[in-house]
Amino acid sequence: MVGYTGDRRGDVENLGGSAARSTLLVFSGSLAGVAVMTAVFVTAGTLSLSILGRRREFAMLRAVGAGTNQALGLVVREVLLVSGAAAVAGAAPGFLLAGFLGNQFAAAGVIPEGFRLAFSPLPALAAVLISVGAAVGASLVAARGTVRTAPTTALRESVTEKSGLGRGRVITGLALLASGLVASLLPMAFPGTAGLAAAASSILLLIIGAGVLGPWLVSGLMKLVQPLVRRSASASLILAEANASAFPRRLAAGIIPLALAIALGSVQFFMPTTVAAEAGRQSREGVVAGYLVSAPGSGISADLADKVAGLPGVEATSPVARSAILAKAAFMGLEDGVQPYAVQGLAPQDLSGTLDLGVAEGSLDRLAEPGTVALSADLARESGTAPGDDFSFHFGDGTEATAVVVATYERGLGFGDVAMANDTLLSHTTTGLNDYLLVTAEDGADPAALTAAVDELGLTVLDREALGAAGAAERNADSWVSILAMLVLLGYLGISVVNTLVMATARRRPELLLLRTLGATDAQLRRMTRLESAVAAVAAVVLGTVLAVPPLMGIAFSVSGQPVPTIQPVAYLLLAGITALLGMGSVAVATRAALRPERTG
Repeated sequence: MVGYTGDRRGDVENLGGSAARSTLLVFSGSLAGVAVMTAVFVTAGTLSLSILGRRREFAMLRAVGAGTNQALGLVVREVLLVSGAAAVAGAAPGFLLAGFLGNQFAAAGVIPEGFRLAFSPLPALAAVLISVGAAVGASLVAARGTVRTAPTTALRESVTEKSGLGRGRVITGLALLASGLVASLLPMAFPGTAGLAAAASSILLLIIGAGVLGPWLVSGLMKLVQPLVRRSASASLILAEANASAFPRRLAAGIIPLALAIALGSVQFFMPTTVAAEAGRQSREGVVAGYLVSAPGSGISADLADKVAGLPGVEATSPVARSAILAKAAFMGLEDGVQPYAVQGLAPQDLSGTLDLGVAEGSLDRLAEPGTVALSADLARESGTAPGDDFSFHFGDGTEATAVVVATYERGLGFGDVAMANDTLLSHTTTGLNDYLLVTAEDGADPAALTAAVDELGLTVLDREALGAAGAAERNADSWVSILAMLVLLGYLGISVVNTLVMATARRRPELLLLRTLGATDAQLRRMTRLESAVAAVAAVVLGTVLAVPPLMGIAFSVSGQPVPTIQPVAYLLLAGITALLGMGSVAVATRAALRPERTG
């Protein structure tokens, strides 16, 4: 016997607490990793743009005797000062955001209503240190090449930019892109959660690789459009092309963050839709029975099920109960905490002609034996369990159990990861009622008469399309939480993109004023920057979409065996449209400000 005292009593008073802790740890760790990588990526681009604008300053410092380390130290100290102040200022709102997200998670059913978040200054301190360290690391990467450039070369390159990249940078970028493509294909070799996680994570490798090769990609793009642009009679279009070709690094600094938003958003939004579509398909195809009978607002008792089985025209009925169990999860052979799994209770003797789970090994008929379960192929693979092995778990009422695995099946997304005898599961539920009945009618039975007879019992005949996949509520909750977290991340990314584009455009004030002096009108200059921002937006949408395709195909293959993801056109158009408008709007506002006459005292 084990005793629980103090705070540990919550583990037995509320069985969802343990699963909630595991879920929050995994989720927060994943989100923190993506956030840090995004911060480093975007910050490096912004700092690189800022440092490129100060090349003349660094060249003059080098010319009067400043060493490389002195110039680099100047940049690092500036970044330390700014990032330290910003990180400390952002810690307090972080606690408020954590409380808000905790409430939303509870409302979505991801964590229990009574689950309390543990607030401590240590996570805030860690976040400050990681943020400052990430900013300093990004500054070193961004400034290293600029401060090491010879003064004469830096002065020359302050007027224009070189599109060529160093051999090491090209090799690194290509290696990252290749690694991302390989990771997106891993579901073909490693089915299940490991392959799915690899495919979903591959987007980070792909977008970082594209960022490393950004100026190279922009130069290649401009070479493709140059023959078309040079035939145009529009002065604004010609100026836009010339500026984009002369400053590929500046243009890449605007394109890559926008592409990052589209790529990350696409994977985050369309991975749940792909999983949900496959779960629905498995649920529909697995139901062989002609009718689904449910009780509106309640369940179906054993007596009521017997009455349905005795109706004229009914050949067979199969009761199905749904619930959840808690079992230890594993990821790539490592224990990954306790997770809830959808379970269904079946009457094995009545399954013939009503339900097809796609049995891979063993036989569902053996579920009639006491102490047996069947597992989905994915859960069996992840837990290292095969037919004949023991599987340990906890029922929803807290009862601990160990059962022998007698079969594995393929349609786990549609019908849950665990199946057991109907009577066994009902004895561990609160109501002891079935969720629905699968009904097979006799040949020649009158559908209208059967439906009317069912209605007289106070039950409802459902179409097979109305049957939701097992675990749909949990997946919807997890999807909603992931989308909420991604919206927070995209909000941060949006602010960073606006800052980058506004800064890049504001630094062009001398260039714009010179063009105005040479005869260009303000309308032509605004049209020029608008065309440049349109090119950047289109390139970002195309690049972000192309980068998102391999991970989404890998995700689709992992869950369905077919590399065809489920895309919601409206959601994609909104994501691409808002991102493009964000980029173009930022440039338009900054251009108008740059062309405004300076006030004189």
